[in-house]
Amino acid sequence: MCYRHRNFLRKNKWKEMSMLKFYFNRSIRKQNMSIFGQSKNPLTGTIAWEEKDENYDYYQEIARSAFADMLHDHERNEKYYMALKKAIERKHQNGEEANVLDIGTGTGLLSMMAAKCGADSITACEAFTPMAKFAIKIIEENGFEDKIKLIHKRSTKLTVGKDGDMVKRANILVTEVFDTELIGEGALSTFRHAHECLLQENSIVVPHSATIWAQVIESSSICAWNTIHPIQSKNKHLLNTSHCVKSCSGAAAVHDIQLTQFPYSAFKPLLSPQPIFRFDLSGKSPLLNDEKKCLQVKPIASGIAHAIFMWWDLVMDVDNEILLSCAPVWEHPDTKPLQDKGLSLEEIADLIPWRDHWMQAIYYLPVETPVTVNNEISLIGYHDEYSLWFQLINESITEIPDCERPICTCYVHIAYCRTRIGQLNDCTRNEKYIRALEKKVTPDTVCLCLSDGCLLGLTAVKLGAKKIFVLETNFLSRECIKMFVKTNGLSEKVEIVESTDDLPPENEINLIFGEPYFITSIVLWENLYFWYLASRYSHKVQRIPIAATLMGVIVEFKDLHKIRAPLGICEGFDLSSFDKLIQASSDKSDSPIEAQPLWEYPAKALSLPFVIQKFDLTQNVNEHGNINSSQNVPILTSGACNGVALWVDWQLDSEISVSSGPTAEVQAGKRISWDPFTRQGVHLFKDITNVTEQSIISSSFHFAPQCGNIKFDFSILSRNTE
Repeated sequence: MCYRHRNFLRKNKWKEMSMLKFYFNRSIRKQNMSIFGQSKNPLTGTIAWEEKDENYDYYQEIARSAFADMLHDHERNEKYYMALKKAIERKHQNGEEANVLDIGTGTGLLSMMAAKCGADSITACEAFTPMAKFAIKIIEENGFEDKIKLIHKRSTKLTVGKDGDMVKRANILVTEVFDTELIGEGALSTFRHAHECLLQENSIVVPHSATIWAQVIESSSICAWNTIHPIQSKNKHLLNTSHCVKSCSGAAAVHDIQLTQFPYSAFKPLLSPQPIFRFDLSGKSPLLNDEKKCLQVKPIASGIAHAIFMWWDLVMDVDNEILLSCAPVWEHPDTKPLQDKGLSLEEIADLIPWRDHWMQAIYYLPVETPVTVNNEISLIGYHDEYSLWFQLINESITEIPDCERPICTCYVHIAYCRTRIGQLNDCTRNEKYIRALEKKVTPDTVCLCLSDGCLLGLTAVKLGAKKIFVLETNFLSRECIKMFVKTNGLSEKVEIVESTDDLPPENEINLIFGEPYFITSIVLWENLYFWYLASRYSHKVQRIPIAATLMGVIVEFKDLHKIRAPLGICEGFDLSSFDKLIQASSDKSDSPIEAQPLWEYPAKALSLPFVIQKFDLTQNVNEHGNINSSQNVPILTSGACNGVALWVDWQLDSEISVSSGPTAEVQAGKRISWDPFTRQGVHLFKDITNVTEQSIISSSFHFAPQCGNIKFDFSILSRNTE
C-alpha cells in the first residue's frame, strides 16, 4: 500500500472493507477493453456482473491521491514556505549552495516553493506513478522545469553520484510524510535513510523536530465507542456483556477524530497534556523504531482514566520559531491569546486551522485506572515503526514494563466499526426499540431478527418471546452473537441462521425485527436490505420497523467540502491540472454520495429538512414498481451552498421512530446537531454557489427495486428559473 493513502484508509476503513467484500478478483475483458467484474448489490444481496472501465482501479487510485484537504491547508503551506525560506537563506548566508531534496513531492508544491525561495538545485522524488507524471506537468506549467529535477522513485531507491539520481547529497531536506499518528506513513525510516544516504552533515531539515502529546481523560461518552455495555431497560439488565468483551484491548487501528468538535463538557481531563515522545528530525539524535517512555505525573483531578487524547506538533525551523500544531481547540497555542480577547472556545474553534489529513486520536487504555489528584502516576507510551499505544499505572515505577501493541481478542472490534459500537451503546435509541418490542412480544412470539450484530433482537427473549431466529451471514458478527447468547444463557431459545437460503418458513415465525443494520451497508439507505429480506414473507407477518423515510437538508459545510474542492491557484502556484486529473478520475470511480460522521463537521442548514422518499416496509418490495420523484427545495437563508446531507428515519410502529440524522430540530441558518453513532450520506457540489432566499435546489430521486439501484440528483437554481 502506498504510504500516502494510509490515512485515507483509516478514516474510511469501514467503507473500504465493505467495498472489498463487494468486489471479487474474477473478471473478464471485452474487446472494447472494458471489464466485467462480479459485484454484490448491498440492497438486494444479489451478485451480478458489472461493466467497468478497464482502468477503474487506476482511476480510483488517482482519485484517492487528492490528499483530502491537505493542499487547502493554508497554515501548513505557509509554515513550510517560511521554514524553507529560512533554510535556504541560512545556507546562502553561510556561503553554501542550497541544494534541496523534496521527498514525496506530490504535486510538486514544496519543490516550487524552494525554487521561488532561490534554491540552487532541487531534486524531488515521487513513487506514485500518476502523480509523478502530473507533478512534471505542473512544474512545467509553472515555469520551474529548469530548476526542479523530478525522480520517479521512492526516496529509499535514490542513488547519489556522477551517474546517479543526485550528483551529490543535498543539504536541505523538505518532506511531509506524516499522518494522524505522525509516524504512520513511515516517517521514521524515511528520515533515517535520508540522513544516512542522501544528506550531507549539518543539513537543515524541514520540519526540524516533532512532539507527540498525550492527555489522560475520563469520559463515559468516549468509552461508548470502544466496548459494548450491557443493555438495560427500566433499570433492569436485559443483556449482559461477557468478560471477554470487557477485558479486550479494543481495535488495533487508531481512532482518529476531530476532537475540537467533541463537547468539552463530555470529558474530564485528569492530566494536563504531556509531551510523551520527541523526535529530532535533524539527524543529530537517532530515530528509533521501537521506543518506550515513562512520565511520572501528578493528576490535576481525581477520576477513572478511560482513554488518552493524542496530537502532535512540528517545529519547522532550527530556531524553534515556527510551530505547526495539531492540538484540539482547548489546547491549541492560539487559543489563550484569543480567550484573552474575550472569545469563547466555540468561537475560537471557527478560527483555528481545520484539518482532515491530520486529526487528533483516541487511545483506549487496556485497563480503566482510578487516579487521585496530586498522587503521582506513571504514564507510559510505546511506539514501533508505525504505531503508538499507551498504558497507565497508578503508582510511580522505576522500570518500564514491556507491553505488546493492543489487538482485539473478542471479535467485536473486528466485526463492527466504532460508530456501530457506539450505536449499540446508545441508551435512548435502545429504549425506543425495546418499547416497540414490548408492544409486540408475547409468550407465543417467535421472532426472526434480520440485522447484523442484532443484540436488541436478543432482548426479545428476555421480554418473554418463545424463540428467536437470528440471521448472521458474516462469520465475525456470528461469533459475536454466539458469545452474547452463551453469556446470557439464551442458547435454548436462540437459533442462529447462517445463510439467507436457510431462513425459517413463514409458518414458524410471527414477528420480523431489524434495527436495521448490515455490515455491508456503506450509506444508510443500503440498510433497506432489511426490506428485501422481510419481503420473503407475506405482509401478514408483523414487523419492526414498518416504514423508512429518506430525508435530506441543504447545507453549508464549514470545512468538509474541502476534501473534494478544486485547488486552482494554491499559494501562488497553478495546480489546475491536478484538479482536472482528480476530478476526471473521481467521476469514473467514486460514488456521488459518500458516508461521513457529520457530527465532526460543522454545517449550517440552508433549508428545512425535506422528505425525499417514504418506503412502506410492510409491502413486498419485489412487487413495487420503479419510483421516480422530483421536487424543488426552497433555500431559506443565504450562504455558500456546497452540499446536501442525507439520512434515514425508521418508523418502528405508529408512535415510535428512530432517526439517523439530526438530534434536534433543524433551523435554517443554524448549525445542525447530528447523531454521533451513524455516518450520514453526503453529496458535495462540484461548484460552490452563493445562494439566497431567491434560490432553490432541484432534487430528483430514482429507485429501481428489481435491481436495487438508487440514484440522486441535486442542482442549484434560482427561483425565477423554477
